[in-house]
Amino acid sequence: MTASAWWASLARFGMRPGLDRIAALMDRLDHPERAFGAVHVAGTNGKGSTSALIAEGLAAAGLAVGLTTSPDLGEERERVRIAGRLVPAELWAQAREVVEWAARTLAEPPTLFEAQIAAAFWCFREARVDAAVVEVGLGGRYDATNILPPPWVTVLTPVARDHEAVLGNTLEAIARDKTGVLKPGSRLVTAPQAPPVRRVVVEAARAVGIPVRWARPQEVTSDADGVSAVVDGRRVRTRLLGRHQAVNLATAWLALDWLAERAGLDRDALAHGVAQARWPGRLERVDGEPPVVLDAAHNLHGARALAHALAEPHLARPWELVFGVLDDKPGPAMVRVLAPRVRRIVLTRPASARAQDPAVIAAAGPYGRPVTVEPDWSAALDQALAAAGPHGAVLVAGSTYLVGPVRRRLVGSGGVEG
Repeated sequence: MTASAWWASLARFGMRPGLDRIAALMDRLDHPERAFGAVHVAGTNGKGSTSALIAEGLAAAGLAVGLTTSPDLGEERERVRIAGRLVPAELWAQAREVVEWAARTLAEPPTLFEAQIAAAFWCFREARVDAAVVEVGLGGRYDATNILPPPWVTVLTPVARDHEAVLGNTLEAIARDKTGVLKPGSRLVTAPQAPPVRRVVVEAARAVGIPVRWARPQEVTSDADGVSAVVDGRRVRTRLLGRHQAVNLATAWLALDWLAERAGLDRDALAHGVAQARWPGRLERVDGEPPVVLDAAHNLHGARALAHALAEPHLARPWELVFGVLDDKPGPAMVRVLAPRVRRIVLTRPASARAQDPAVIAAAGPYGRPVTVEPDWSAALDQALAAAGPHGAVLVAGSTYLVGPVRRRLVGSGGVEG
C-alpha cells in the first residue's frame, strides 16, 4: 500500500474516542508534543478565529509559532501553519511518511485525525517552533490534541450545542467533555458562557487547581474595517468582521496578556499581530461583480452569529444565499435564522458524502423567501451570481465542504498563505 493509500484508508475508521492510539503514536515518534510550549484552544464556535489571533500575536512578538486547526477548506495541508504560512509541502510530505512508518508498528491504527495531529506536532518539532497554538478537533477530553502536556494557557471559546451524538445532548454534558482538556499547571481563559456551562467550567477549573480569567469585551465597535473592543483596560482590534468577533478578540487578548506576563513579551507587538490576523472563510469578502462573502457557519450557533452580523449597517446588502450543511446539522433551523437577512435562497449539497439533502431542507419550509434547490454547488453559485444583479451580493454559508470549494473556485486557494 502506498503512503497516500495508507492515509486514505484511515478515513474508514471514523471517530473513535480514547487517547491510547495517539499516546502510542507519540511514543513511537519520540514525543514531538513535548518539544514546544502550547496554547490549547477548545470550545464550539470561534476556535479557528481565536487560534489565528493568538498565533499572529505571538509571531509579531518575535516567537516562532506553529498553528494547527481543523477542519480544512479542501486541502489537508491547510490544517498546519508555521510562521504564518502553510507548512511547506516537502515538510508535510515527509511528516506523512514518518507518521505512517511509526503507525504501521502499532497494534491498532490511528484515526485520520490522530495521524494528522501527529504529523502537525512532528512538523512543529522539526521547525523548532517556540510555541504552538493547537485547536481541538471535537470535544476535548478524548480529542487527539489532548495528548499535549499542560499547556501554557488553555482557552475555551463559547460552548454551544453541536455534535450531540458524540458529546451529549445537554450543555452541561458538552461542557464537561470540552473542559476535559484542563490540566494542573496550566491556566484557563474563557469566553462568556451560558449559566449551565459557566458552572461546569468553574467546577472543572477548581478540580484541577488552575486560575481562570473571563473575557468581557467592552465598548465594542464593528465596521467594515473590523472589530475593536476594550479588554481589561486596553483597546485592541482585529480586521476580522462581525460584532461576534469581539468575544474571540477578547478571549485571545487575555490569553496573550497572560503569556506576556509569563514570557516578558511586548504587549504592543502582540496587539499589532492581533490587528493583522486573517482567517479564511469567516465573513470573508471576495471582491467582484457582484461581491461574495464566505462564512463557514456550520451549526445553529454559527448561523445565529452570522445573522446578527448581517444586521450590521456595513453588511447590509440584498443578499443571495447559497446554503448547504452536513447531515448531522439542523439545516432547516439554520435557514430559518438566516432567511430574514437575505433576498433569495439557493439550497445545495456540500462536496461531502455526508451532505444533507437540500431537497429535504427545502421541504421543511416555508422560509418566507423564494427558495430553489440546485444540488450542484458550482451551479448553485452561478445561479446566485446571476440573480444578484448590479446592486446585490452573494453569501455562501454553511459547511466548510461548501465554503472551501467555492473559495477555491473564486480565489484559487482554500486557505491563507500568509
